[in-house]
Amino acid sequence: MTAHRPAVAGLTLLAALMLAVAAGLVAGGGPVGAALAAGHQSLTFALLAGLGGAALGLLWAVIAVALGERAERAMMAPAAALTGLPLALALPLAGGLLGPTRGLAPMAVVTALIAAPAVAVIARDELRALLRREFLSAAQAAGIANGRRLRRHILPNAVLPLAAAAWTALPRALMAESLASLLGLGLPEGVSGWGTAVGAAARAGDTVALAGPALLLALTLWALHGVGDGMRLAFSTVSGGRR
Repeated sequence: MTAHRPAVAGLTLLAALMLAVAAGLVAGGGPVGAALAAGHQSLTFALLAGLGGAALGLLWAVIAVALGERAERAMMAPAAALTGLPLALALPLAGGLLGPTRGLAPMAVVTALIAAPAVAVIARDELRALLRREFLSAAQAAGIANGRRLRRHILPNAVLPLAAAAWTALPRALMAESLASLLGLGLPEGVSGWGTAVGAAARAGDTVALAGPALLLALTLWALHGVGDGMRLAFSTVSGGRR
């Protein structure tokens, strides 16, 4: 991954943002402190919802591939169809339906469901590409037992490509939450994320208060996508990144 500059820059920027958010929580005060405090809420929510979406997507793909081609087609067709839809709009819709008393847990579940289909499609492609690799065909031809083939060849070679697939849930979760919060239909009342801060500043016409959270959100999304691109280039079996 070190050869992929956007990924290195993304990791560096993410580390700097984490430190800045932590420092902002301690120092507080002013537009910058408010933007950093809002970042803590957005990043925490995106991490939890993103992990949930990644787990659901990976489980979806693994079960589909394990059950065979017919079941795989039946299970993955909805995932592929959902990936082509603007699922980020489902979160503000859910926020509107749940009303002002909505809690963090239901919104996190909806966000995880939004992120899961894309993870499932990418993970399925990675698993299929891995299962077509020559060394697995050779292991099967050599009569190696399925359990040993799974432990010695499939799992070690699947971990990194699947991690790259799972990573895509993080920017999707952050983007969905920020859009919903921008519209006032995301994080519950009393919990202010970057989208909430941007929306409030825009409605108040406060350019200074808007600039901080908007810039931090844009930089974080760029960093997450940069790291994700680097992981796919380095680890993806589909793109031939792993040698």
